[in-house]
Amino acid sequence: MLSSGEHSAGDIEAVIIIEFGVGRSAVQRHLKLLRDHGFVHVHEDDWPRHSYRLDDNFIGLLERQSRALKKKWKRRIGWRLAVDPNIGFGTTSGRGFRGHGVDPDDPWLNHEKS
Repeated sequence: MLSSGEHSAGDIEAVIIIEFGVGRSAVQRHLKLLRDHGFVHVHEDDWPRHSYRLDDNFIGLLERQSRALKKKWKRRIGWRLAVDPNIGFGTTSGRGFRGHGVDPDDPWLNHEKS
């Protein structure tokens, strides 16, 4: 939303709350983080209506960070299999899957053991 220009805090809150279903305090905390780390500038002259806009150097910072991440990604070590380590191998341990069986829509709830 901020990439399209300057917006008031209230407008940002309203859009994010409706779009993502988060609370007002979560949006305010996120705006505070952006402000504290220099990603946005706040125009506070017309208090209490603060307006936010992205810092002009934000894109450059984002590009530098993505280049650094790409460099780390190319030098990574670890999983040699074509399996996403976040998904797992599809097998259970002797203790089973943690948390499964709690949700009635859980596909593992009615899983027959072999």
